[in-house]
Amino acid sequence: MLYAAHGLRLTSSFPFPGMPLPARSIGDDLLSLALTLRYPAELERLWSGACGPPEWRGRQGDGRDLVIERGSGGDLLFTYGELARFRLDPSMLRLDCAPRDWGLDWKRVLIGKVIPSISVMRGYEGLHAAAVDSPDGVVAIMAPSGSGKSTLALELLRRGWPLFADDALTLSQADGEVRAHPGTPHMNIAQSLPDGIDPQALGATIGVLAGERWLVARVCTWHPRPVRMLCLLERGTDLALELHALPANPVQLAPYMLGLSGDPERRASRFHLYANLIEGTPLVRLTAGLEHRPGQLADLVEQALAREPELVDGGVR
Repeated sequence: MLYAAHGLRLTSSFPFPGMPLPARSIGDDLLSLALTLRYPAELERLWSGACGPPEWRGRQGDGRDLVIERGSGGDLLFTYGELARFRLDPSMLRLDCAPRDWGLDWKRVLIGKVIPSISVMRGYEGLHAAAVDSPDGVVAIMAPSGSGKSTLALELLRRGWPLFADDALTLSQADGEVRAHPGTPHMNIAQSLPDGIDPQALGATIGVLAGERWLVARVCTWHPRPVRMLCLLERGTDLALELHALPANPVQLAPYMLGLSGDPERRASRFHLYANLIEGTPLVRLTAGLEHRPGQLADLVEQALAREPELVDGGVR
C-alpha cells in the first residue's frame, strides 16, 4: 500500500485504518519510507542496543510513554509503553513495526507521533499545530494541549475547510518558499463536543481510545500548500474575544517548534525557514474566554483571512 504524509512517500505492508489511498499520483520528490511488520522477537534481533540514555520521552494521552533511543549501530528505537516498538534503520529508509497486539492504539501512535517524528529527523521542520486548508493556503492553529485548537479546526471543517494536519504541521523550503506538507486525515477529538459540531458529519469514527474519538475526516488535502496564516490561540477566564496581529518574529513560534536539536548546519537551515515563513505569513493571536463558542472563534479567523493586508500592517480585530 502506498500513502503520502508529512512529506514522506510511505510504502506499507499493512493498511492505515480508515485511510484511503491518494486519489492522485504521489510526487516522486517525496522522501521514501518503507514500513514493515515484524514479530517482537525479530525486532529485538535487529535492534543494535541502546548506546546511552533515551534521547526523548513523552507521556501520551492514554498515560503510556513514548521513548526514543539511539542504537549503537545508528538505528533508532521508538517504544510505546508495552504495546509496540518501532525500529528506524540507520539509513532512515525502513521502519520495522512490532506491535504486541493487533489493536488500534499502536497504529494511532505510529500515524500521529512516530511518522511525524521521522519526518523531522529526515530534514523537514515541524510545528505542533492543528491545520486546515483555505482556498489560498494553510491556516495553522497553535495552542497548549487542551486549549481547543482541535475544536476550532473541527468548526472550520464543519464550514467546508479541508483538514490538513491534526497535531503536527510539516514544513519544507525550496528557493526561499516555505511549503506545508499534509499529514493523514486522522484526528483525535474529545468524545463530548460543543453543540453544533457533529463528528459523524465530518468523518468516520474508527475507534474510541483512552476517552478520545479517533476520526478520519471526509475532506482532506493530499498535496503541499503555502501557509496562509499562523494563529496562536489562547483561551482562559475573562479573556476578550479578539484577534490581532503580532510582530513578524519567529521567536513567537518557538514553543511549538518540533525537533529543536541538530548540528550547526541544521540549526541554520531551521532559522532561515522560520524567518522566511514569518516574513511572508501573517502571525495573529486569537484570544477567547471559556464561554465563547467555537463558531465565534471561527468567525474571527474567516474575517481575518478576508482582511489579510490589514493584518500584515498590524491591524487589530
